[in-house]
Amino acid sequence: MKERPAILETSRLLLDAWQGSDWEDLRPIATDVEVMRYISGGVPWSDGQIQDFVNRQAKLFAERGFCRWRLTEKASGEFIGFCGVGFWQTFPEPEIGWWLARKWWGRGLATEAARAALRDAFERVRLERIVSVAMAGNTASTRIMEKLGLEFDGEFENEGVRLVRYAIDRAGYGARPPA
Repeated sequence: MKERPAILETSRLLLDAWQGSDWEDLRPIATDVEVMRYISGGVPWSDGQIQDFVNRQAKLFAERGFCRWRLTEKASGEFIGFCGVGFWQTFPEPEIGWWLARKWWGRGLATEAARAALRDAFERVRLERIVSVAMAGNTASTRIMEKLGLEFDGEFENEGVRLVRYAIDRAGYGARPPA
């Protein structure tokens, strides 16, 4: 693994910006039916979709200073997924989200990464409000949203799928006790 400068760091993770060739690292996650269950109803992404995602993150970071960060587990140097603030479909509000390879589930890594990404988005980037969207049945993601201090903000339907939205603003983030 070649060394990459981390943008953010936690006790177990490095969060950094994407490079164009990184799409190949994301392929095993974006084509895992179980990972994609709450993203696309279990439909794997095509190589083109994966490349577009990585390119959008690189462009977002270059233009706005934030993105859905590429995650590397420090001890192994292994790429494990992504976490950070981006934009969900065409919705205008910044949205925090995460995907992890299945072998890394259940270890608190998504929460750890999301805490760092949320802190960065409010403190360095100075975003005013951040939402998070998940399928209504995705209890693992909604638990992470609640651990982060996001509060339920409503339900809506998109393309026939029932979704929940949680939200937090900078004032609410600053007022919560440190986690």
